Amino acid sequence: MIRILLENDEFIVIDKPAGLAAQPGEGLRDDVITALERQFGYRLFPVHRLDKDTAGCMMLAKDARAANKWSNCIASREITKRYQAWVAGLPNQEKGTIEDALHVKRGIQAACTLWTLRETWLFPLQEHSNRRADVQDGGHVHNNRIGVDRYEANSSIAAAEANFLTLSLLDLELSTGRMHQIRRHLAGIGLPIICDDKYGDFSLNKALRKNGIRRLMLWAYELVLPLPSPESPNLPIFAAEPAHFISLRQTLEREGRILDKRNTEQSDEKTI
Repeated sequence: MIRILLENDEFIVIDKPAGLAAQPGEGLRDDVITALERQFGYRLFPVHRLDKDTAGCMMLAKDARAANKWSNCIASREITKRYQAWVAGLPNQEKGTIEDALHVKRGIQAACTLWTLRETWLFPLQEHSNRRADVQDGGHVHNNRIGVDRYEANSSIAAAEANFLTLSLLDLELSTGRMHQIRRHLAGIGLPIICDDKYGDFSLNKALRKNGIRRLMLWAYELVLPLPSPESPNLPIFAAEPAHFISLRQTLEREGRILDKRNTEQSDEKTI
């Protein structure tokens, strides 16, 4: 049964499990829409979508009118979508903005992703050298702000630690919602999400699988909705930390070494 985070007369927000597609498609055994129809007894309309392997907050409407209303809220940025991702590498500053345009079905469109560094770890992965990721292009259209929006993976780690992989946890916020935007933007600046089998570092992913790390490390942990209350003009909704995120942290704490840590208690405090 899919966990419901919030429900009212117009919509529900679910905690989508990783590995479940957002909607029906060829070759799929199950999906969010079908599973919720079994659970509720009626069909729901996706307001926005998450990739199959992305866990976390997903909003669905109870009728077409409500779906259109809340989709417009996302398009006009009245709804905030926040994510976390574990990436290979270390950005050379604490926060930044990626503004590379992306190829989508409608052509080339502007795209903007905001990121903040939360923690960095060294992980002993003997089969993969600590280097800039060999990422796929993913259809990027680079803008003219080279040097402003480029954050090369930092490889200035002591020689004695050369066999350690650098992993960083990023907080991310979408200002636009293009297909695979976060995955493509992070790969484009040399910080691919680990276990991304489409835009990531394929040789690294293979080595990580041998260490038991197999799922895409991208989590839609928060939605902020324009639903005023006496305490606030907006309502934040938080998903539970998915099992593969918990497992990776346990592996890092057992086998790795932390380099930097900022506000890591946030997800525990805010999870509902």
